[in-house]
Formats: sequence, structure tokens, C-alpha cells
Amino acid sequence: MDVSAREDARFAERAARRRQMAIDLGLPPERICYCVQVHRTELAILDAPTGPLRLEEHDAIITNQLDLPIMTFSADCPLVLVYDPRRHVVGMVHASWRCSCALATAKLIETMQARFDCNAKDLHAGIGPSAGPERYEVRDDVYDAAAGLKERERLFLRRDGRMFFDLWTANRLQLEKAGIPANQIELAGICTMTDTETFYSFRREGAGCGHFGLMASLRRR
Repeated sequence: MDVSAREDARFAERAARRRQMAIDLGLPPERICYCVQVHRTELAILDAPTGPLRLEEHDAIITNQLDLPIMTFSADCPLVLVYDPRRHVVGMVHASWRCSCALATAKLIETMQARFDCNAKDLHAGIGPSAGPERYEVRDDVYDAAAGLKERERLFLRRDGRMFFDLWTANRLQLEKAGIPANQIELAGICTMTDTETFYSFRREGAGCGHFGLMASLRRR
């Protein structure tokens, strides 16, 4: 099988897995909208009937449309989900270290407020599994990129001459600073680098390890 054929087979397999995930959740697989992530803060706003969509160069999505499955992916980065039960709006962001340093989670909240009149006090958020604060080792380039994070020092743990970035706290602080009550933020607290039975991990397994996905959809109340 040549390279092109292998890529086509891989693409078809991933599409089949996305469809099956939607079916398992009782969602319409023919409407899936998913991110093709590039570790930047580009955000797709889906405020009209649509689907399916391959959202090139986007790491975040917001929608107010019913029965529209939206997806982001990860292999070590936290995926953040935010829901407004009053306005019935849902958003998600792939919070990689680059996105976390660029305040992508804060941008998600700001956009929900500006575009859908969401009130931060109404929002509920979840921070999904990712490489944990004791395992996500980084170098000085990441520390330098985090210069805009007001509490940068508390986000970087130094141990035995090595440095680790606490992505969980970095994103929780963005949610709290946006005005979401702390008791409405849920942290999975599961490390993808140590939970070898459940999650893929790029840092543990290397390139080609696979990805896990977050899918969400609004249903009629």
C-alpha cells in the first residue's frame, strides 16, 4: 500500500470512529463538525444550521444549534468544555500549552459572552484528562511563552533540574478569572501519561499514537 492509500485508509478509519461515537451518544453522525487543530486560538462560531464541517486550523468551537455534534481532539492536552444552561450554548477548546499560554480558554468565554450574551456566573465548565502537572515536562521556551499568564510562577513546578507545566491550573484560573464560580468548574484530574489503559499519550508513545476525542451536542430541553 502506497503512502497516499495509507493516508486515505487512516482518514476513513477516523471518520468511521467519529460516526460511531455520535451513534453511541444518540447524535446524528451526518452533522459532525470537528476541529483540525493547529495550537492557535482560532474559534469557530456555529450559530446557524450546518454540518458536517471539517474546521481547518481551528482549536475551539461554540454553538447554539440543537443536535449538532462538535468535536475536539487530544493526545495529552486538556480539552475544556463550557456550557451555559440559561442561554443553551456550548463551547469547547483544545487547551494545548500554546493555546493555554495564548489564553484560548479565556477567549472562549469572552466570545460566548459577546456573541451569545452569556453570563459567566451561569456557566459550567469541565477540564478533561491530560498530561498531569507532575508529568508535563517543558523547557524554557514554554515558560517564556507563558509570560502573559499573571500567575506564571505557580504554574511551573521545578524538580531535579526539570520543569513541569500545570495545564490544569492554568486553564482553571482562566475560567475563574472570567467569572465562572469555582464550584461550577470540574477537573477530571486524570493524567493521560500514567493512565495507560484508557488514554493515548503522545509524550508516552510518540507520533502516531492516536487521539482521544471530546464530543458534545445540545439537545432539546
